[in-house]
Amino acid sequence: MKSKLLLLLLFLLVHLQNSAQNKKVLLEETITNVIIAFREKNTKAINNYVSKENGITILVKYGVLNNYKIIDSLNFKNPTPNYLPYAEPVSNAKITYNTSPTFDCNTYTWSTKGLFCDTLKTNALLSNTIKNLKYELSSTTYSNELKRALDLEKISYRIILVDKNDEDLIFYLSYINKKWMLTLIDRVTTDCSA
Repeated sequence: MKSKLLLLLLFLLVHLQNSAQNKKVLLEETITNVIIAFREKNTKAINNYVSKENGITILVKYGVLNNYKIIDSLNFKNPTPNYLPYAEPVSNAKITYNTSPTFDCNTYTWSTKGLFCDTLKTNALLSNTIKNLKYELSSTTYSNELKRALDLEKISYRIILVDKNDEDLIFYLSYINKKWMLTLIDRVTTDCSA
């Protein structure tokens, strides 16, 4: 009896470890594929990673405050916002799993170049944006959007690519239904306009 229980426990531990390894491999493949799709401006490829039910959130700055727009799909010929084309990053950098670099609006430079996936902390940029828009949204919309943002942030990683030409791409991948989905593009971190 004890040996069967021990064998079952060992099987579960191996299964959990394999599941975590598979999740990381899938994450790395998705990061690579998203970057390639941006570089090649491949609308079909990028939209394979956008949820048909939830769309993709684009963080933008209109005036002083950060804002957001949820769209069904990405279109490289019609970016959001329309005056700012999507990045075409060129990089073969390996993924670094640690705290992300920072952007300095005084010098318009990143603290370091490379490809980063921050697995150490939850980034609250979307929920903070929604909190700042509290008085511009109806109370029901505000509550629903804030809950959606907080739930999304719990299952997301922020990926930052800064290539050799200082071109950057900032996006979030969320683990939904055993797949990594492109759920957010950050177009405000490097917008020093206000």
